Amino acid sequence: MRMPIISITRSSQIPCALIVIILSIMLPCSRVTAAQEKDADKQFGFAETLYAEGDFYRAITEYKRHIYFFPDDKNVEMSHLGIAKSFFGAKRWNECITAVNKFIDAYPLSTLRTEALYLKGLAEKSLKRYDEAISVFNEIIRSPADGWYDKAIYQIALIFLEKEDWNQARSSFLLVPKASPFHSSAQNISEGLKYINEIPQKSPETAGVLAAILPGAGHLYAERPRDALVSFLLNASFIAAAIELYHHDHYVAGGIVTFIELGWYTGNIYSAVNSAHKYNKRMKEEFIDRLKENISISFSWEKVGGFPCIQFSSSF
Repeated sequence: MRMPIISITRSSQIPCALIVIILSIMLPCSRVTAAQEKDADKQFGFAETLYAEGDFYRAITEYKRHIYFFPDDKNVEMSHLGIAKSFFGAKRWNECITAVNKFIDAYPLSTLRTEALYLKGLAEKSLKRYDEAISVFNEIIRSPADGWYDKAIYQIALIFLEKEDWNQARSSFLLVPKASPFHSSAQNISEGLKYINEIPQKSPETAGVLAAILPGAGHLYAERPRDALVSFLLNASFIAAAIELYHHDHYVAGGIVTFIELGWYTGNIYSAVNSAHKYNKRMKEEFIDRLKENISISFSWEKVGGFPCIQFSSSF
């Protein structure tokens, strides 16, 4: 019986055909991947451009678009942080803090974690939640990340300055390392705080007593001459009107005018006391501003060589 002859020539061509089919499938996929990466770079670059131009709300939208359409892109982590930075730039402090918390939850081991914490601390400070801000900055101080230790100490010192805790502020400024670009500013402010108690101040009690003796005198003492003139003329007019009404036996009308004048008179005293407080606050703020003018620091994020940094400028 004759056995059928099997041709191996035909069967040997099958692996080659499979290889051709596989390559024809893979090559277009690799081209799509490259195109997607290029689109992702464009999307991220556009978001970064909007942020740099100060168009923060549109930047947030584009960062979110980048995250949604390219979840596996290398810059997704930067987009999450970019959202937080954009909220900060737009002065949406609460949204910034929420975005930072989401970033830290998503990337707990990120090399950008310390920068994100610093941003959160600044947002808490802007909301005047000083205890929370100090807690965040202390976490940065305890972290091993380089380049953030001195910035965190400086911010804590500024918080004590805003709280008018002069001793704590001075001590904190002295902790800024000599190698830090903030050292000169910290030393200047710390030295100037020695004279904080020599700032001219007005006594609220004295202002109130003077206003009670003569309406307007308290405002004049608090160096508000325009308010002093208005207070004097207003109270004098009502007093004169009441006297005139009583003189002509218009007791009901005189009583009404007297009642109104009592309101103006009491308000004059309260306003004089408040003016003294405002004067004291203004003098302290002007003193602190003059200290800060020696070195001005801008806490805005910029790109240098593709990496975020904090710019500062000094004037002597």
